[in-house]
Formats: sequence, structure tokens, C-alpha cells
Amino acid sequence: MTGPAMAETREQFDERRYADFLRHRFGEFWARFGGLPDVAGKRVIDFGCGRGGMIERLMQAGASSALGIELDESYVDFARRKVAGRWDGRVEFACADIREMVFEPADIVVSSNTMEHVMDLRPTLSAVIDACKPGGELFIGFSPLWHSPFGHHRLIASRMPWAHLRRGNRGFLDRLTDEHGNTPDSIRQLGFNGATPADFRAALEGQPVEVISARRNCASSPLKSLAMKALLMPAIVPALEKYVTIGLYWHLRRKNAQAGL
Repeated sequence: MTGPAMAETREQFDERRYADFLRHRFGEFWARFGGLPDVAGKRVIDFGCGRGGMIERLMQAGASSALGIELDESYVDFARRKVAGRWDGRVEFACADIREMVFEPADIVVSSNTMEHVMDLRPTLSAVIDACKPGGELFIGFSPLWHSPFGHHRLIASRMPWAHLRRGNRGFLDRLTDEHGNTPDSIRQLGFNGATPADFRAALEGQPVEVISARRNCASSPLKSLAMKALLMPAIVPALEKYVTIGLYWHLRRKNAQAGL
């Protein structure tokens, strides 16, 4: 190298993260559900679509049309440039609150690593379920949960598990001082809802869905999955469950209201 390294631009960063999702994260997500479902000829919706990688792969797998929903405008702009134009008007991306949207429901609804950031959990989950046709399927997976060993999403450089929980989360917040010496007031200000497994179960309770499977601490590799499952052993004590549950993975089917099912 003959000169100083050039700083990575936002566009380069987005391209790198998008490529990483296509190469690794997409397969890892679906491995937690036992594999990619048959999407051929089906309409799909991705809640919390990020940069559009999930939709790109699902369209390549034969989906007929897709809608990505995301609150981060920069992600939506990238997805529109990178993905939407490749599919002859069959792919759309919306920067909007799903609770305020009107759209054609989908045969398959997907959400990857989004629900741990949702503040109004139950009404938002209701809207996500409403985005699915009766008889359709939902695949909702998210990690790491806030109280798990590294639930801070690596925003602090610490190898100590649960370091972010010290002093009622101040152990985490005080390490995020900005150039003016200010620190965040709460984890919600940073986009973490702090919900526990019990909170997520409560949000799902009574929703018009059949639970096909509800898994915890899944991983793409057998050895890592074994280690994560072993971590769950203390979860038999209700007070400890939130500290050892890293991720939740729900496979749901939307009930047919007319049939009363």
C-alpha cells in the first residue's frame, strides 16, 4: 500500500453488508427454520427488510412479487436502487410504519432480526400477522435479545457477557458518550425494546395464528447450536430465562377466520 487507507464510504459499507447478507445471513436465517420454504409463485412481505437482501434471494427463489417494509430511510433508498429495479415492477420497498399501511397481504411473511427493536410490540406484531393471508405462513426470527450475554449487538467492545446490564443498563449507556459528553437516557433511545421472552410470548398470545414451531437459541452450525441449547438449561428457573435466551424463531400459520380455525 503506497498511501493512507481510504475511509469506507456509506455506499461501500451498505454494499458490503448487503453482500454479506446474500452470502451468509440469508442461509443462516433459514437454517434456523429447517430450510427455505417453497416460495415459488407466492407473494412475500419482509418486515424490517433492511437493505433488501432477503427479498432479492426470495425473488430469485421464484416468488411472484414482494414488498419490503423498513423504517430506516437510507436502507430503503439502497434497496430501491439495488433490488427493486431488477424485477420489472414486482418488488416494492416502503419506508413506513406497518400499522399505518394498506397493501395486498402475502402468502409468506418474513421478519429477520427486527422484533427486538419494535417498541409497541403487540400492536406491531398484530399488523405483521395481518399482512399474511389466511392460511399463509410467517417466519419471524430475531436475536440477540437484550438481556442475553451480548444483547447490546456488539455496540460496545466487551468480551464479558452481560456487561451491558450493569447498573440498570448504565454499564452500557455510559460507554456511548458522544463528542459533547452526552450519553443516551435509555436503551429505547438506541432502538432496543428490552423485551424478555415472556414479553414476546404475551404479545403472541391470542393472535390469530397457529404456532407450527417456536424455537430458541438456534444456530446454523451443529456445534454452536449445541452450545446455545446448553446455555438454556438455567431457563427452567423463570427469573433466569431472559438472561440465557439469545434468540426466538417462530414459524406461524395465519388462521382462517371464516372457518373459525
